[in-house]
Amino acid sequence: MSALPSVPTGKVIKNYLDEYGISQKELSARTGVSEKHLSHLLNGSSRLTEELALKLEKVLPGVPASYWLNYETKYREALAREKASLQTFSSDELQNLSIRFRFKEVFQGLTWDLQRQANEMLSLLKISDYANFEKTYSNLVVPDRSHLESIVIWLNVCRETAELQDEEITESFDPKTFRTLLPELKEIAMNEDAAFSLANAKKWLNNKGVYLVIQEAITNCKVRGALTYYRKKPAIFLSLRFKTHDHAWFALAHEIGHLLLHPNGKETSLTFEDDMATPSSLQEEEANSLFDGQLQLGRLMEMNEEISKVSLL
Repeated sequence: MSALPSVPTGKVIKNYLDEYGISQKELSARTGVSEKHLSHLLNGSSRLTEELALKLEKVLPGVPASYWLNYETKYREALAREKASLQTFSSDELQNLSIRFRFKEVFQGLTWDLQRQANEMLSLLKISDYANFEKTYSNLVVPDRSHLESIVIWLNVCRETAELQDEEITESFDPKTFRTLLPELKEIAMNEDAAFSLANAKKWLNNKGVYLVIQEAITNCKVRGALTYYRKKPAIFLSLRFKTHDHAWFALAHEIGHLLLHPNGKETSLTFEDDMATPSSLQEEEANSLFDGQLQLGRLMEMNEEISKVSLL
């Protein structure tokens, strides 16, 4: 049984809209739903209806209404479960937890009180008590343990988002076939529409048995990318800390390099800002080589600077 999501359906929908460059105003025009209603949905304060899910299916091709409705059902179940078993924290505990785990940033736009946020964060971290945090994530290799909370939160938000791609991933990952088809990814990368190219990259990777989640990093999470495994399939997470076309594709190619050259089938490997500029190990250097090596994206983007410096904002 999969873990129940703790991120509201509307927040996940907003990530998709941002990825496709669709504003709230534009979504209102396309669906005929008022901006006020959409605002309540996207900030997580109202539930998704079947009618709106069907409209979203037309606006976001490839994402069926069943995605959103299944996610909404699981999210509402999660709310009911947590309401029945909420832990209670003292005022001092809540203040300390809210700072340590960045409640204000993670739950921005939601109207939950600190008690609710503290319990929601436990669900996101997949622990029953905050005392279990350090032990649960002791094997995660990070250069600065003081940033562990931010990194773990980001990873778990990515994992929850990955669940929405389950229906798109019907094939198993085959490294040999994947290598053979890599030239297709090069063509996708050189599309002038940066956001569109990344959306197509996600579809391409999903078809090859690989999850791809693009999730903005939170404060002190200096991770540019991660390679992990979700439901026994490889998953690539990107934070797009540097929001230009060439940086995004360099980060993606780097994680693909790890997937092909250093697969472990279980552990999560993280790539930090410094690893991209000055590789901290032979493995990081080898992963960097895919961008300029087999994909030759570095040379191609240097030749077409108009593409390479396109902003993803």
